[in-house]
Amino acid sequence: MPNIKQDNRTYYRQLYIKVEPGQIYAFIPGTIIDIFVKKGQKVKKGTPLCALHAMKMDNEICSPVDGIVQTINIKKDQVVSKNDVLIMISSDDVSEKQIQDKAPSKETKEKKEKK
Repeated sequence: MPNIKQDNRTYYRQLYIKVEPGQIYAFIPGTIIDIFVKKGQKVKKGTPLCALHAMKMDNEICSPVDGIVQTINIKKDQVVSKNDVLIMISSDDVSEKQIQDKAPSKETKEKKEKK
């Protein structure tokens, strides 16, 4: 991990990980209360995808890009953690296999939880 020395103290920076614009993450832990899209549906930037209930508020999660819903990794009333991939959207020219290759696998997630 890169570090920066200042005033005889060492500060560690988090590594920057590029986020794919079509991967919709949970920005806060909560419960999915509704899903507004289906697999294969075309969406435009700003289209509501799902609703997340967290901290006594209902948060509508909208699409940041134009594209097609490739995968939906959530179900209604499912509890999600921060940074869980909820929905993946691709443009017309990106295949589903390419998206799945970029998404973290369940095995990787399970290994992190065991630590």
